[in-house]
Amino acid sequence: PAVPHSGSRARPMEYSFGFVGVGTMNAAIVRGIATLPAPPKSLVLSPRGAARAAELSAEFGPLVMVAKDNQAVVDASDVVFVGVLPRLGEEVLRALRFSERHTVVSLLSTMPLAEVRACCAPVPPASVVRAIPLPPVAKQRGACVMTPRHAPVAALFSKLGTVVEVDSEEEMRKMIGITCLMGQLYAQQLAAQSWLQEQGVDAGAAARWVGAVYHTVSYDSATPGPDTFASLVEEQTPGGLNEQVLREMREAGASLALRDSLDDVLARIEGRPAAARERTAYSSSPADPSP
Repeated sequence: PAVPHSGSRARPMEYSFGFVGVGTMNAAIVRGIATLPAPPKSLVLSPRGAARAAELSAEFGPLVMVAKDNQAVVDASDVVFVGVLPRLGEEVLRALRFSERHTVVSLLSTMPLAEVRACCAPVPPASVVRAIPLPPVAKQRGACVMTPRHAPVAALFSKLGTVVEVDSEEEMRKMIGITCLMGQLYAQQLAAQSWLQEQGVDAGAAARWVGAVYHTVSYDSATPGPDTFASLVEEQTPGGLNEQVLREMREAGASLALRDSLDDVLARIEGRPAAARERTAYSSSPADPSP
């Protein structure tokens, strides 16, 4: 029977899952699912990415099987995750025979949902989902944005972390830009670690402390409502040390630079030119002490 895309029967562990392509993201999903307290009936991997597929099969035993080819994955699965290189997406999908019972989850970052649906016919359009999960799904601490709404797929990703369902690809493209903040966050942590080392703190202790502080403060915003972030910013005591850093970073243009970068990323995702801007580099030269 087909996997229901809506309604109350969102029991993902009742189904078998297949993975066409065993790259970084599909492998992370496999690890996350396989280590759940009650995993599904089976996880079937394609031979693409043979070394990683073999490693997962050896690690998780009979739960994870490597099929002879991509079609064997589809035949053995109710829900099929497609995680090949985007430039190969159409070729790989059109070579497969799907049926109406299937649900297809596309992880193809640049292949529009309409094209995926055309390649996966006769799968019903409502049963073809586009998802952008992040690697910590492997540890059930991930985040995933997906469209359209699909109860069993959302229920699965909710077991692997936080899932946000949106109604359109247009909205999803805007959400994708936020995933591009990872490098900037790590760079900020590195700058903080480097500053501590400059103050004479051991590199290992500096790294552990920076990582722990960032991890701790994120807990207050891990399950936010519409006003959570604004409330947390307002909590900073005027004249206090936290407020000082916030104010100085704003005065240096950090918030504006972040917004501009997100605008530029969205333009790139949507395939249009970014707005022309005159950027001014921040300078921290000491002020002239002379009167």
